[in-house]
Amino acid sequence: MSRRFSFSAPRPGYDPRVRFRVTILVKLLLALVLPVVVLFTLFAFVAYQVSRHDLDEELGRRLQAIAASAASQLRGKYLASLAPGDEGEPTYQGYVTKLEAFAAATGSQLYVFDKEFNSRADTEKGIPIGTHYFRTELDRAELARVFERGVTASSVTFEGTDGITYKAGYAPMRAETDPNSEIVLAIGAQAPASYFARLADLRDRLFLWGGGLAAVSVLAAVVATLLITRNIRRLAVAAERIGAGELREPIKVRSRDELGLLGETMDRMRIQLAERDARMQQMLAGIAHEVRNPLAGMALFAGILQDELPEGDERRPHVDRIRKELGYLERVVNEFLEFARRPRPELGPVDVGPLLTEVAEMASSDDIAIQITPPDFEHVRADRAQLRRALLNLAKNAVQAAASAGNSGADAVRVSAKQTADHVELTVWNRGKEISPETSGKLFEPFYTTREKGTGLGLAFVREIVMDHGGTVEVTSSGGETTFTVTLPS
Repeated sequence: MSRRFSFSAPRPGYDPRVRFRVTILVKLLLALVLPVVVLFTLFAFVAYQVSRHDLDEELGRRLQAIAASAASQLRGKYLASLAPGDEGEPTYQGYVTKLEAFAAATGSQLYVFDKEFNSRADTEKGIPIGTHYFRTELDRAELARVFERGVTASSVTFEGTDGITYKAGYAPMRAETDPNSEIVLAIGAQAPASYFARLADLRDRLFLWGGGLAAVSVLAAVVATLLITRNIRRLAVAAERIGAGELREPIKVRSRDELGLLGETMDRMRIQLAERDARMQQMLAGIAHEVRNPLAGMALFAGILQDELPEGDERRPHVDRIRKELGYLERVVNEFLEFARRPRPELGPVDVGPLLTEVAEMASSDDIAIQITPPDFEHVRADRAQLRRALLNLAKNAVQAAASAGNSGADAVRVSAKQTADHVELTVWNRGKEISPETSGKLFEPFYTTREKGTGLGLAFVREIVMDHGGTVEVTSSGGETTFTVTLPS
């Protein structure tokens, strides 16, 4: 079963702005634009309906007033006595003339009908006496009040045969001009509902204002998002930088709000981390320096003691062991010094082929010769000395792992390199003991080692070097094969 463990630095091209901008913009749009649009839509709907109702009521009252005014000046008993075919009678012509005068003055169509909704007089040409008004019959409920209670009423709006919307107002017509006389007929005043044009204009204006309001709201949300995420992006980049160990550049967030306070807090944290790292490096360097001097003295005197002892003296092996241990301690001290004083990488073009050859020659042992897979590209941008050290460390570890597992020959350790569209992979493979999951998760931690003698700084160096190059290092181990992969930006 294959296990993969990865340790990475911020990836080149990684941009946290996308996630922040999209998320906050959507939230601001939902929080600002959506309520405004919903409220304005509700307001527009209510305003439109109220305006339509008021205009409809106003037109109805006006038509009722026209019908009532015309009815008050006409006596219905003469019209009620006319029969079909009496259109030529002077009485009928006189009534029609008066109705036409009212119609011309008010801009409406006037018509008189009985309780059976049959015509008695009409200002529209070609409507004889006795013509049934089917349209008027639809207002049966309103006309019942007109005939029975003597009140005015109006119809709902309706569409005429010409496609125009109309409305009608009704008033009772009594037998005599006396308001207490019997109701014998009804008079209707019909006119186009011209307010629909005004409603259409209102609707267009509401759409225009609604679109403008939505556009302004969206623009405000976008501007607010940009102002907020500008500082968030800076904080995110700064956090990535701090996480990668880059503590020299200050955090610049120019804001007096909570984000500004967060930026100031993060910058204080950066300064404290930098001071702590500086103190740690000074402490490591100081300890290493204080230890190195006594070690040099002990190594010198051990050498003198070894020279003074004759060949075959039983004490010489003890002196040899002392000198070996002192040499190991000196290597440990040197590694501590290098870990504390490791400089920032100076990037430049590095020839990959010669670098792999050099690493293979230096890490190979008498029993294990490292194989090289020729790379399919020439250069990688890196600090050659630091990249060489990282690969050399991995190669030496691979040789030791293969040897400890009893593997030797030309197929025990292999180094290779390949290039993809956006990165370069440098691989060190060995055939040896499988690395357990518990060990794999700690391999790159400083001072962690599985060897009897070791500082645990070798793979920690590899991780730090790779992260400083903006890359990642991964280890996979399964089936007696272990692969370390260093991925760098191409």
